[in-house]
Amino acid sequence: MTYGQLKLRLTQAYPGVSLDLIEGWCNDRYEEILAELPWSRQDVMAVLQTTSPYSTGTVAVTAGSHNVTLTGGAWTAGMSGWALRIKEDQDFYEFIYNTPTTGAIDRAYDGATSTAASYSLTQFIYVLPDDCRFVEDDSFNGPLGQLGRKTHQDIDLFDPLRNCSGVPQIWASYMDANTVPPLMQVELWPWPDKVMSLPFTYQSTSDLAAESQLIQVWMQPTALLEGVTARIKAHLKDYAGAQFHAALATAGLKTMRSDEAQKLAYGQMRLTDYYVGYRTKRWNR
Repeated sequence: MTYGQLKLRLTQAYPGVSLDLIEGWCNDRYEEILAELPWSRQDVMAVLQTTSPYSTGTVAVTAGSHNVTLTGGAWTAGMSGWALRIKEDQDFYEFIYNTPTTGAIDRAYDGATSTAASYSLTQFIYVLPDDCRFVEDDSFNGPLGQLGRKTHQDIDLFDPLRNCSGVPQIWASYMDANTVPPLMQVELWPWPDKVMSLPFTYQSTSDLAAESQLIQVWMQPTALLEGVTARIKAHLKDYAGAQFHAALATAGLKTMRSDEAQKLAYGQMRLTDYYVGYRTKRWNR
């Protein structure tokens, strides 16, 4: 079934109801179903490729100024948001691209004025695909194995100045509030010091928009169609009908959950160190 066919069925069944309302309810119900579980059919495998730090040429910086000027190199617009660090200074600044030889930093430079300072520009924040809804804790893998998930506060505790670079072993996620809709991004730590490929898995999502867009083939039509119908019935103040169709939608969603559970592999239950840490102490007596 396509999105257009779904709307056609609903508009023919309820011709007096606004198409805008029907489209809104379709998308609301669609998102509710996708958010019900991390459906395995929504898993997407991708590769995050890191970048090498850029340190060609020298920069002129002035104490108290936001401006940075490059000599002997060329910056690109894609470097905006990277971390700029002057070699003689431990602090890092967020870089803002202006031209291939001029830029700015997010706050006034508090180091010593220099006309030819060595520097490095490092990308440590990476934007995930547009359709990324969320990523699991064990999503990322690297040359040294699975990357652990931490928060930015955790990283701030053991490396507040981000002095470590090398092969990433930790990642932290956050949303980018400067885009509409917000895009999910990740910070890698230690900051990558070369080009590396990090395979990862994420849960994808997308709104219903194009008439020809196919509804997920694994999605029970009842869960979607009856869920929207229940909202239409409630809008028409047919509350008994709304309750009936909501029950059908719930039954369809239950079938989907059952199908998902049958696809899952057997797993071993593991207790955290909080519950089993005493065993090590006992063995070491």
